Amino acid sequence: MPRPREFDLPTAVDRGTNLLWSKGYEATSLDDLLLAMGIGKSSFYAVFRSKRDFLFKALDHYSDRVVDDLFCDATEGSACAAIARTFESVIDRAGMEGCFLQNCAIELAHRDAEARVAVRRGLRRLEKAYYKAVVRGQETGEIRKSADALMLSRYLTASLNGLQTLARVERDRNALRQVAQTSLSVLK
Repeated sequence: MPRPREFDLPTAVDRGTNLLWSKGYEATSLDDLLLAMGIGKSSFYAVFRSKRDFLFKALDHYSDRVVDDLFCDATEGSACAAIARTFESVIDRAGMEGCFLQNCAIELAHRDAEARVAVRRGLRRLEKAYYKAVVRGQETGEIRKSADALMLSRYLTASLNGLQTLARVERDRNALRQVAQTSLSVLK
């Protein structure tokens, strides 16, 4: 009979994800992960198998968290306001660590096919959430019906990622808001 788990899995995954997000995959040692997650090596290997496998778990966890946070109320109220809040959340975090998916795309995806697939999966989730918001906005008349909803969702995903990159170095929130407003103007 296997031993019962002696740690809180969601908390450990959250802590490990946050460490990889802030420090980067290659700069994070297994010992760093174990310490941050508050678990032992045997427990880590029993649950996650390897640091690399944990990375993919962390990317999925991050994607779930980001999409849920960004679109928690996107099914009600103004679709344009829900989309705009995703851009505002980036501006609110200006100067911080950016996006974990974006960090992994830059660090790993160009030379690691599995990492590229995992990052793409996360970005597709964001794109799908934008798509649902755009379609809802088109149905309510907030967003122009002549626009291709899929194209808009891809554009919003790319624009949000560009804003995240800019927000890492630009501290002028008004400048960031102008970029966001320009990006959002395609919805009208």
